[in-house]
Amino acid sequence: MSQTVFVFGITGTQGGAVARRLLLQQYGVQAIVRDPNSTAARSIASLGAKLFSGNYDDEESLKDGINGCSGIFLNLSPDFTDQDHELRLAKTILAIAKAAGVKHVVYTSAMAANEPQRLNYWDPNGPTARILLPKQSIEREVRNAGFEKWTILRPGFFLANILQPKVGMMYPGLVETNRFTTAFTTDTKLPAVDPEDIAKFAVAAFLEPDRFNTKEIAIASELIGIDKMFEFLSSASGRDIKVVYLSEEEIDAQKAMNPRITYQLAMRDIAQFADMDEVKSWGIPLGTLASFLEREKEIVEKTYPKLP
Repeated sequence: MSQTVFVFGITGTQGGAVARRLLLQQYGVQAIVRDPNSTAARSIASLGAKLFSGNYDDEESLKDGINGCSGIFLNLSPDFTDQDHELRLAKTILAIAKAAGVKHVVYTSAMAANEPQRLNYWDPNGPTARILLPKQSIEREVRNAGFEKWTILRPGFFLANILQPKVGMMYPGLVETNRFTTAFTTDTKLPAVDPEDIAKFAVAAFLEPDRFNTKEIAIASELIGIDKMFEFLSSASGRDIKVVYLSEEEIDAQKAMNPRITYQLAMRDIAQFADMDEVKSWGIPLGTLASFLEREKEIVEKTYPKLP
C-alpha cells in the first residue's frame, strides 16, 4: 500500500465511515482505540485497519499511531468540561503529524465554525460557542501548520443524531414519547448530512489532494424542514412522531437551563451556510434522508421499536 492515513474517531460515525472507504481504495489505515476488543474496533480491524491501544492524551500513543502515515483525518469531539482541551489536543496532534512527515491533513470541523457571528442568535459566551469556537481555532491551526496539503470539511446536521446510540443524549425523550420538542421553527431548514457523504468528501480529498488542497467545504446532503424530517422518520419507523414547537416564551424560560434549546435557537438559520449548488459542483453523489433511513433500517428498528 503506497499511502496510509491515520483516522481519528475510527470507532465513531465519521471516522468509521472514512476508514471503510479508505480501505476499499486500498489505502492503509491506522488508528488509536481505547478498547481493541470492542465490537466496533474488531469490526474495522477485520477489514484491515491497524489499531493501536491507547488514547489521544498520550503523546507516545499518538506518535506510534501516526508514524508512517502520509495523511490524517482529524476529527475531534467537544469537551464540555474543559473548553480548551480540544484545541490543545489538536495542536499536539498537528505537531506530531508534522514531525512524522504527514503531508495532508483533512479536518472535519462544523458548519458555521468559520463565521458563527452570522447566526442571528449567536452568543459568543453561550453553549453553541463552546462547540464552534474551538473548531474555528483548530481550523486556523490547520491552515497555518505548514502541511503540504490541507482540507477543511464543515458538515451540517448529522442524521445519525436521530438514531442510536446518539439520540438519547441529543434528544432525550424523543424515543419514549414520540415527540420532538424544539426551538426550531416551522420555517427552519436543516442542512442534513449523511455521514457517508462526509466520508466521500474526505476520501476524495486524499485521492485528489491537489484538487482539494486549501479547500474549505460546507457539506449537506440535502436541506430539509423539521416537519418533513420527522414525517420520513415516522414512515421509516412505523411510529407517529410529532414535532412540538416551543413558543418564544417557553424558549426564554428554558434556555438558561437547557443548552440543547440554546443550540437549536442558534441553529435556526444554519442553512445560510449550505450552498447546495456548490456542494453538488464537486461531482460527489449525495445521499438523502430517505436513503439514509433505508440503509440504516436495522438501527432505525432498534432505536424505534414497534410499540405494543
